[in-house]
Amino acid sequence: MLALACVGLTSCSSTNQLFKARPVALSPFIERPAEMISYRERLPFHKIWWPRDPQVIARASSRSGLYVAPVRLEFLRPVNRMISRQEVEFGGVERQEREIASLLRNEFGRAFLRSENARYHLSKTPDKDSVTLELALVELNPTSPKGNAVKTGLGFMFGPLASLTGYFTKGNIAIEGKLRDTKTGQLLFQFADNECDKLTVYSLRDFHPYGHATAAIQEWAEQFESFTRTRADQRIGDSSCLTLDPRAVSVR
Repeated sequence: MLALACVGLTSCSSTNQLFKARPVALSPFIERPAEMISYRERLPFHKIWWPRDPQVIARASSRSGLYVAPVRLEFLRPVNRMISRQEVEFGGVERQEREIASLLRNEFGRAFLRSENARYHLSKTPDKDSVTLELALVELNPTSPKGNAVKTGLGFMFGPLASLTGYFTKGNIAIEGKLRDTKTGQLLFQFADNECDKLTVYSLRDFHPYGHATAAIQEWAEQFESFTRTRADQRIGDSSCLTLDPRAVSVR
């Protein structure tokens, strides 16, 4: 199925794309950066790459296990949103990069454990019959709880127009990933994506600095797992930029 998925990578609504997070610059973690492309006919990630060599794909297709390596943090950029940066600098919000990195690794593994038709079984260690998923956390800007509290208050006075202030208070998370043949070390697939807070009238997630990151990670993990087991001509849908779910999502 991986062979079909990779070979087929050669072909969201406009509203969804309008409000979704924009791509961020690729980090040095990514190999062959000039060859990364957008291919939303197959996957919703901002940028992807896959090998054109059929022999590489054929060898990879014989692998049955997936090892998810510890998430790399050396490519993580400083907080670059003004309000979020101030809250982190003054101690109002902690930058929980290690907790988010642990969640990222665990959720990608859980996606394969939960799937009834998983292409790979989850391996605790890398071996010759596995592929290895390497992940890097590239950006992590927390949502501003104080800023969103002000936004909520303004909503009572100015109505829906107050939601426009969410542009300055929302957080984002950007990740990059590489799938490689554990035995040969050959690169099989790369991706990069960025997600931000979803648009909503009201959400308890607005008051959790990393609720947006948790939601994005869970969606990424499900999308990646689906990609590994679906046909080459099957499109993996993007997550919505909107939500009506007011529940908070916390770091587990």
